[in-house]
Amino acid sequence: MNNKSLPQNKIQEIRANFDFFDTDNNGCIDLEEFAKLLKIIEPKASKKEIEIGFNLIDSDNDDSIDFDEFLNWWQTVWWQF
Repeated sequence: MNNKSLPQNKIQEIRANFDFFDTDNNGCIDLEEFAKLLKIIEPKASKKEIEIGFNLIDSDNDDSIDFDEFLNWWQTVWWQF
């Protein structure tokens, strides 16, 4: 799904979710923050599953999930965990 096709209110909703889990407010979600997010979506997720999910979303491999990566994930596959 193209981000430009999303209504602004939907992008704002996704941004609010991102900001909620970006607890240190640095504009990125690190592995620890992602683990908290994934435990809400999938309480039985193992540490290995969390690491795999994080690495799949972190498409530029900089050890953090920025908003664009989060937005792409949220639109496509977040429910698969």
